[in-house]
Amino acid sequence: MAMAEERLKMIETQNDTMWFSGAPLLICAVRLALELDTGEVFASAKFQNLYPSALTGMEFDVICYDQFRNPIQRLTGLRFDDLHEERNSEFGYERRIEIPVIETRNVEYILKQAVFEDGTVWNNPGDVRYDTRLEQQSIYTAQGDLNKQFLDICTRSGINGLNLVLQPEFSEEYWLCACGGFNWHDEEKCSRCNVNREWLRKSTDLQLLREKKETQENRSKEIQQQLAAMKTTYADTKAQQSEFEARKAHLLTEQRKEKKKKIRKRMRITGVVLVVLAVLIYLLMTFVFPRFLGRDDSAPKESSASVQTSAKAASVSDESMI
Repeated sequence: MAMAEERLKMIETQNDTMWFSGAPLLICAVRLALELDTGEVFASAKFQNLYPSALTGMEFDVICYDQFRNPIQRLTGLRFDDLHEERNSEFGYERRIEIPVIETRNVEYILKQAVFEDGTVWNNPGDVRYDTRLEQQSIYTAQGDLNKQFLDICTRSGINGLNLVLQPEFSEEYWLCACGGFNWHDEEKCSRCNVNREWLRKSTDLQLLREKKETQENRSKEIQQQLAAMKTTYADTKAQQSEFEARKAHLLTEQRKEKKKKIRKRMRITGVVLVVLAVLIYLLMTFVFPRFLGRDDSAPKESSASVQTSAKAASVSDESMI
């Protein structure tokens, strides 16, 4: 294919997407070329099916113009038969239409009839020509710094915003999706990417995006202020915490000292009690318990001499009696 292209000399190329009211097909590109090997001039066009059913055949005319834009010939009754082009499919660019007048410098395609798989036959109501250029601005150019808000909306809606690269257009007859898809005015979802029309209309509204941005910026400022207040509060709280810990440590030290004092006081009292108990036990063992058991240690004891005298007297008495 690359070798075939090298044998061509392009006379004219048109890459505008063209449409006219009610047309079921778009023209996406037109070229007029000279075959260098044969000297033949030919034209070809890239079409796109806009109808929900598959295209099975079409009839069209080609008007030839010279370099001064004067019509010099009209080729009529040209046909593409036995097609099966589904919705949104592009076709026809490789189908050459031979141009007999070599002075031709420009061509115009006029769709006359289209037949679809569901039996629909569309006819050009007159000699209506492709007169509406469908243009869409880059969504990044159109939205500028608001594109971030649009991508945020896409993410929250579960839609890949990176596929939506064109600013959508809405008219009474059709709407152009941000993916570039052509849709009829009564279609609620894009025929190419399935995005909802009303969601897209609201999500790409520049005024709504601007309001959303202002809301986000205000919210961001509030958050920053809250964070700053939290930092200040944290610093104050930390200082209070340090002070609290110092007071707590001081109180614990005082409590330990007080506890030691109480312990020493209790030990002194216990020592006194033990001394008193010892004295009481001594007195009991010495004076109370003997008397309680029938002994009177306080009675005067006889001297040993008296006892001995008594014993001697008893012995003398016993001897005399004998």
